[in-house]
Amino acid sequence: MNTLTITRRNKLILSVGASMLALALLTSPVGRSSVASTLDWCVQTVDAVTEFPCRIATNIRHFSLDRLDPTCPQCF
Repeated sequence: MNTLTITRRNKLILSVGASMLALALLTSPVGRSSVASTLDWCVQTVDAVTEFPCRIATNIRHFSLDRLDPTCPQCF
């Protein structure tokens, strides 16, 4: 057999298998629930990553050197 024929056949098998798996996940209630929870987790992760630089900038602005002063009465 030709290598190109084997590669095409493997791609076809893989795409059909992936399509069947996706169809099975989306047709069952448990599959839909797991896909929805995974998508929700992905959205929360992206939000946390995009908010991270803003949180660093906000915390730096509120950081005061008075907290490092051992004679500061509010520190104790």
